[in-house]
Amino acid sequence: MDNDDFTLRMRAEPVPWFGLLFSWLHMLLGIQRPDLKKVIMEFVPGDIPSVSAVAEGEAEIGMTTPPVCATMAYRGIGPYAEKMQDLRAILSFPHDDRLVWAVPEEFGITSIGQLKNQKLRFSIGGPDSPVGFAVDKILAAYGISIEEQVASGMWTGFKEDYLFKVVSHGIEGRADMVIHEGRKTLPWVQFSEARKLTFLPIDDDVQNMMVKEYGFRKAVLSKGMIDGAVGVDTPTLDWSEWLMFTRSDVPEDLIYLITKTVIEYQHLFELGFKGHPLEKSDLVCPMKPQDMWRNVGNIPLHPGAQRYFEEQGYLS
Repeated sequence: MDNDDFTLRMRAEPVPWFGLLFSWLHMLLGIQRPDLKKVIMEFVPGDIPSVSAVAEGEAEIGMTTPPVCATMAYRGIGPYAEKMQDLRAILSFPHDDRLVWAVPEEFGITSIGQLKNQKLRFSIGGPDSPVGFAVDKILAAYGISIEEQVASGMWTGFKEDYLFKVVSHGIEGRADMVIHEGRKTLPWVQFSEARKLTFLPIDDDVQNMMVKEYGFRKAVLSKGMIDGAVGVDTPTLDWSEWLMFTRSDVPEDLIYLITKTVIEYQHLFELGFKGHPLEKSDLVCPMKPQDMWRNVGNIPLHPGAQRYFEEQGYLS
């Protein structure tokens, strides 16, 4: 970059961990780049719009989870009507998460297919959430439409883009079926303590459809997760990694510096997470640089990030 003062714009969903990571990056870049006079951090509900904002030039740096949001945007599928092929990956912060689909055990429901004729109240991710998108597609594979269920009077509920608010409806008794991510967060533990839950599996053929058509990854919500509330291994979708991404036109030296800063000051980025038990920490610590370029949503690495990982021997 030249020596002119510049402003760096960063965009993510309003969750505490993204704000913490952006704040460390802001401080450390400011020390190393005196021409960085201003950083704008914008936090807007929903991971889907953050990808569009970076692709359309409203920000230089974005965060999203899971990385498949970037996969779909790059390919112009799912919630993205146009291909966004200027998107480039920087790295993924290690995060071990799943899509969680829970109903009260008292309902006697053990499969998603049984939901159609069940009167219930739901709370799920909203239209700007990849959870909302995934749930719509999964239900459709079982011949279920939320809109039709609501119109028939069988279902009522909430669509929210913020994780904590989605699960809070279950905790406070306003919803029965709750579907979202963030399995390690306190609200999921509180919901499982408030009501005995059954966690619904996604059938293998439906998992495979989500992988083939949209780029999601299969996973298992393992027995013992959510403070022991999960009673059996439960097939679901992976919601791991926090992807940091940019565009191809963002200068290589800046992205190189961002990559270098995250890796070489990883002990600072881990503050607030390190020291907690693995099942209580949303960031997997210690971070392993040799793995942080791998699950980046099937979009190309930015040349600046690639150069740093290559120089350090992490791509071998």
